[in-house]
Amino acid sequence: MGEVKVFSEVLGREVSVPERPERIVSLAPAITEILFLLGLEDRIAGVSFFCNKPEEAKKKPRLGSYFQVNYRKLEELDPDLILVTTGAQRRLALELDSKGYTVYPIPLPVSLPGIIDMVVQTGIVTGEIQAARRLSQDLAGKLEGLGRIEGDVRVYYEIDLGGPVSIGAHSYIDDALYRVGLANIFSDIRQPWIINPDTKAIIERDPHVLLYEKAPYKKYSEEKILESFRERGLDKLKALEENRIIILEPDSLAHYGPSILDVLGWLVEKVSSLLSG
Repeated sequence: MGEVKVFSEVLGREVSVPERPERIVSLAPAITEILFLLGLEDRIAGVSFFCNKPEEAKKKPRLGSYFQVNYRKLEELDPDLILVTTGAQRRLALELDSKGYTVYPIPLPVSLPGIIDMVVQTGIVTGEIQAARRLSQDLAGKLEGLGRIEGDVRVYYEIDLGGPVSIGAHSYIDDALYRVGLANIFSDIRQPWIINPDTKAIIERDPHVLLYEKAPYKKYSEEKILESFRERGLDKLKALEENRIIILEPDSLAHYGPSILDVLGWLVEKVSSLLSG
């Protein structure tokens, strides 16, 4: 089997990848979803514990988290290509590369078009360029067709990552909300994640709607979520008083694979219904 050279900004050099990789390990949930959409499910040798989209991904061998990998299992799978993203996975990419594995980091998106670009880059690295072009065109059409909420609708987004975490401007979630007419209350903060967001700042920015995304592998009840808001003093929010809160399932907006476009379509309908009710 031949090899091709693909330049990696993260590694600072060209990476020799198989012309047609047959044993791919994906340690990024978004990339795993893209591989399935490209029809490469039979060539996926392993995934991370957090690769849950599509449902079939759960049947693949699991050998690591977002930051760590079980090297014994990885050696058994003997991959000819490992795919990760940049950002928080940059260290893992460098670690795998130093151990002699063929690893290629796909740049982390900061916008919805960036997610579509991930599709193209994944297609280039795996040798499925035409399939990736077709998929990216379909996704661009879906992006163009997304509905939009009219008016000034401010939202506060939060996810539980071992504590409350929100998002700033340097995030694909901020861009996603903007494209459907929702204004993230922290869009003026130029960073991707906001750890333990300030209660006073949330109250002052007075969101019309609260978006709460559950974390994977945790059990939640709506009452427990509402109680956690109250305990932090957020009961002063009119949105909480009037129960304008939308609870998202895990891997909804936090998942930067193509399925986020479906989530946004659902979210537009949900917010419109909530505000008109």
